[in-house]
Amino acid sequence: MKINIEIECTPDEFKELFVPSEQQADFAAKAYQSMAEAMQRAMLQQFATFRTDKE
Repeated sequence: MKINIEIECTPDEFKELFVPSEQQADFAAKAYQSMAEAMQRAMLQQFATFRTDKE
């Protein structure tokens, strides 16, 4: 599969879109942390179904 994308923008617009600002980096870090925590909860919930020492 091959995809070509053309984007017309000024250098400032390009920087805003593609160069992460501090705020974008913070958002990405928080989003990743939330995803990792959700994955961990889901995995532990699945693993709990296989436990033999249920209380």
